[in-house]
Amino acid sequence: MSGGNYQPGPPQGYPQQGGYPQQQGYPQQPGYPQQGDYPPAGYQPYGQGYGPQFPQGFATPPVLPTECFGGFWIRFVAYFIDALVLTIPSFVIGAVVLSVFGFSPTAQFEMGFQLEMAAGRDPNLQLANNLSSLLQILMGWAYYGIMHSQKGATLGKMALGLRVVEQNGLYPSFARATGRYFATILSSCLCLIGYFWAGFHPQKRALHDLIAGTWVVRKQFVNPQQMQIGQ
Repeated sequence: MSGGNYQPGPPQGYPQQGGYPQQQGYPQQPGYPQQGDYPPAGYQPYGQGYGPQFPQGFATPPVLPTECFGGFWIRFVAYFIDALVLTIPSFVIGAVVLSVFGFSPTAQFEMGFQLEMAAGRDPNLQLANNLSSLLQILMGWAYYGIMHSQKGATLGKMALGLRVVEQNGLYPSFARATGRYFATILSSCLCLIGYFWAGFHPQKRALHDLIAGTWVVRKQFVNPQQMQIGQ
């Protein structure tokens, strides 16, 4: 090399505008994302570790297309599975409460109107019925609140590959999961119209999802960061 006019050129393999060289052991590097694009899940700059790879790039639930969400019928089946899971504990609670108040544990299997009429004539039976209902509500709260906040899904949703997430694609907090559970009471009003709303909403959100700020997505659309925080 000689002379004062030397100007070094770019080194061999230097990335061109909008791209990066591929290096062994690293995922394919994207160019600078255009508007509406998302880099692949787990992307990290060169020289750093990278997270688990996912079949598609991550986007937050508010911008996902309709097919990424759990629709009405798959959610109905998940709810049916959860109802079966909670049936035996509910009967056990009812039997124990009735026994404590001196009634036959089988009284809870009577037709609803017969039980209500008997409860109206016997204040103790009415109290036992109310206490049993309260304990069953608390059991449902614990089940849905803990499962949704810790696993992102109840057993029914897990069986069908669904997860409940908030706007960042992460599992909801216990407080948000609690709000969602009690908001299902509103969804149950007016002939379950809040549940049926999921069949018409473009993101398949029921009324309690709208109230709690949650989405029900297929499990592959959970934020990859959720795996890193160990939940």
